Amino acid sequence: MLRAAWRRRRQGRQGVAQVIGVILLVAITIVMMVVIYLVRYPLPNPPPTFGYAASNSVKFPAWGDPTDCYPILPYNWEYYLANGTGNHTDQQRYNTYMDAWNLECEDDNNGSYNLMNASQIFITSVSQAVPLSSIQFRFVCYNATPTPKTTILVQGMLDTMEWVPGSDVNISTNAPELGTCGSYDPRGSGANSVYYNRLGFFDPLNLHTPELTAGMSIVLYVHTANSILEAPSPIEPSSTWNQPDADDYHGAPVWCFTDPGSCTLQLIDISWSTPVVVMSVPLYQL
Repeated sequence: MLRAAWRRRRQGRQGVAQVIGVILLVAITIVMMVVIYLVRYPLPNPPPTFGYAASNSVKFPAWGDPTDCYPILPYNWEYYLANGTGNHTDQQRYNTYMDAWNLECEDDNNGSYNLMNASQIFITSVSQAVPLSSIQFRFVCYNATPTPKTTILVQGMLDTMEWVPGSDVNISTNAPELGTCGSYDPRGSGANSVYYNRLGFFDPLNLHTPELTAGMSIVLYVHTANSILEAPSPIEPSSTWNQPDADDYHGAPVWCFTDPGSCTLQLIDISWSTPVVVMSVPLYQL
């Protein structure tokens, strides 16, 4: 009888100890969860993502190229031809024309620019605010012939490539210049031939908007040599006016739009320790 009573007392103590152990374990778990919650580290934000839509049936003026601009002249166009009428010397006609051209084309954007076919890529959505100064534009070209070659045609920050159509704005002092596209080198002679806007430009809707937002767009000219008409020149016969524009080149090479994998437009967020490509647009799809 004594042995049975001792066993019952011992089992009772073990049951109490187990209950106390469970309570302590639960309490410790709760305390640890609270501590972890209080000292938790915030997870880093993922890289931004951009949505886009493209239109390949738009036209834009050949901004940035005064040779494709003609001024609004104070006299009838016949006044400026070498075979024109009136008692005016070639020098007088030339001076009148060039004064207007310098004022409206070379120094301003008030002249009439030739329109060129273009593709326009619209930003339709932005997952998070990103400064334009953190987004790099890169136009990558790959040409398999005569030897495999990857080159950069244009690379620069979006805030240095801003232009609102119809506005008067000078090219940024740190704007990118044209490079090469595969085996094609579009850089001609003269200052105007090297600027990024021979390829296209970034339209921020309003100048100096600090962040990339939906509605902004990138315009790429689609133009080969001789595909648009040259602006008229003074003191030349009328038969030489509006001839094919053979002295310069705008836009990406035609094979960018016909050969898969040949040319890609990228937007890169350089604010990350390792830059992240946040938008990639193959020109073959445009």
